[in-house]
Amino acid sequence: MAQINTISNSRSAPAKTRMIIHGKGDWHKSVLNGDFDFFNKLAAKASKENIKTFVVQADTNTSNELLSDDQIHIMLGDIPKYDHRILHAMPTYIWGFWYLDEIGVHSHSSHRLKPFVPEGIHFEEAEYFFNGVSGWMLSENISKFDQPNRKYDLEPAAAVVYCQDIEKFANRIHYLTSEEMIATAALHLGGEKVYVKMHPSQTERQMKSITRLAARLPNVEISDASVHDLTAASRVVITQNSAAGFEALMQKKPVITCAKSNYHHATWVTRSPRQLRDAIQHAPDTMAEFPFEKYFFWFLNIHCLESAKDDFEDRAWNIIKEKMMLPAR
Repeated sequence: MAQINTISNSRSAPAKTRMIIHGKGDWHKSVLNGDFDFFNKLAAKASKENIKTFVVQADTNTSNELLSDDQIHIMLGDIPKYDHRILHAMPTYIWGFWYLDEIGVHSHSSHRLKPFVPEGIHFEEAEYFFNGVSGWMLSENISKFDQPNRKYDLEPAAAVVYCQDIEKFANRIHYLTSEEMIATAALHLGGEKVYVKMHPSQTERQMKSITRLAARLPNVEISDASVHDLTAASRVVITQNSAAGFEALMQKKPVITCAKSNYHHATWVTRSPRQLRDAIQHAPDTMAEFPFEKYFFWFLNIHCLESAKDDFEDRAWNIIKEKMMLPAR
């Protein structure tokens, strides 16, 4: 495994071509510890190309100074920015798959801007891929965040609302707040049950607000059950742009998103309470024939990287070469 060194100041690494990983928060330490095959393998590939790999704490003076160098820069974390020298890396909604994207990750990634054309994807290949990923995650109760043990006796519900912690962002990406999604769904559905699951990073203030709202809506139940069980028990899934919404596609459920999302192609996007009411009513029929298998294949296999695959290093390096216009060796 190629060594990844840290940079304490902008002059502590040699000036020749180098790959610099800008790790936000704890990501910096994780890269140094060798916690991710993604960077271990990428550094080994870079070493074969006579390029050394370094990591620096993002959002520091050193990081900002280094960004002016004409080197390979990989932003690790949700740090959207565009430059001809910059790529962005981060795990996707499904463990084992990574972004290596020129404009950002999650809702900022270039997935959001790419057209999904299912006619160009072979169904049998996509189905095999979809069944492999979804079968493993559902049977083993795997999610982006740890989940409680499976429950198979949940009462059926009309909808589940997955809350998030994105409303604190300085640059707003959500169209509806958690409270607006919950209240709109509960009132529109009358006496039908609506599950609500808090986000692990939910602020105490927002948790209190949602709890007070749920207490006024008799058909709302706040639950800590596994997202897979809540999705299975619900007719529709409502979220802003959470991983739980993407995971719900594994069960071929109609998903309604209420924020800017990079998997919007597979959801009904709503920007107002009125649109949300329409989506709750019509999404089950409208999305019934959606090619979920092909979408998973398109999103994860074609436009993301699986670090465990034999071709990972070559695919990742091709992206870097194209971005940096590196000479062939």
